[in-house]
Amino acid sequence: MRTEKTLNRPVGRISREDAHYWTLAPAAVGEIISGLESLAQTGAYGPDGLLQGLSAKRERSVVPRVIRQAIDSRAGAVTIKAVGVVGGVLTLAGKKQRTLQIAGAGLMLASSGISKYRTSFGRDGADHMASLICGYRVLTAVIPDPGTSDDVFLRAVNAQTLLSYLTAGTSKAISSTWRSGEALEQILQTQQYGDSAAAKALKKYPGLCRALTWFTVAWEVGFPVVYTMNPRNVRKVMAGVKLFHLGIAVTMGLPRFFWGFSSAHAAVLYTVDRLPRHGGAA
Repeated sequence: MRTEKTLNRPVGRISREDAHYWTLAPAAVGEIISGLESLAQTGAYGPDGLLQGLSAKRERSVVPRVIRQAIDSRAGAVTIKAVGVVGGVLTLAGKKQRTLQIAGAGLMLASSGISKYRTSFGRDGADHMASLICGYRVLTAVIPDPGTSDDVFLRAVNAQTLLSYLTAGTSKAISSTWRSGEALEQILQTQQYGDSAAAKALKKYPGLCRALTWFTVAWEVGFPVVYTMNPRNVRKVMAGVKLFHLGIAVTMGLPRFFWGFSSAHAAVLYTVDRLPRHGGAA
């Protein structure tokens, strides 16, 4: 039986439960991809590999050396990544189980944190965003009331998203390379990011590269405008942002990039839906 509160909910408004799940689920997919990638190339985590452990080489650490050596080993790396994969699976499987989602976020955060302690190589902005989201989820889980806990979590992720996009856009805006429109073309000239079929095709059109460079700066700096828009239009904008991230992922060969930042979008929609002019608190 529908309650009065349900009947009065604006059409298309994202519920707290759905926002909670869809803020964690994409991050979980990214973590699973990352874990499977690592488990498929364990040689890179050996003593002579690119992603070899470096924690045992620290001159000062509160962590006993024997533990750091275990973390740095290939077996340690495999275990750490496996924990992250398990966390991702638990999160995805717990769509209707809040506790399971939080437990999964905790495992993903632990895997990410220990991996970073082991070595800082092999991580990008999307990994950091996913880690922050899981961190906010674990931190806000200590709030006794589930509704308040989830609300604070989602609003924290929304604030982080706003800060991340605005900071990224501002840093680009003060860069002469980005202002000149040359940044994207230069990025695609590197071996790491310019080897995909999409990158090779894009490099043939310098004018398009310049336009995309300026467009990136413009939308990141202008991201705060979404909080003044009609919620339906915000959904269209966020869909466009997802396509932008997907384009970067495909062009630069970054399969996790799309998932890490997409995780934050449900929290943005949740917050926009609850702005006073759009119907107030849930």
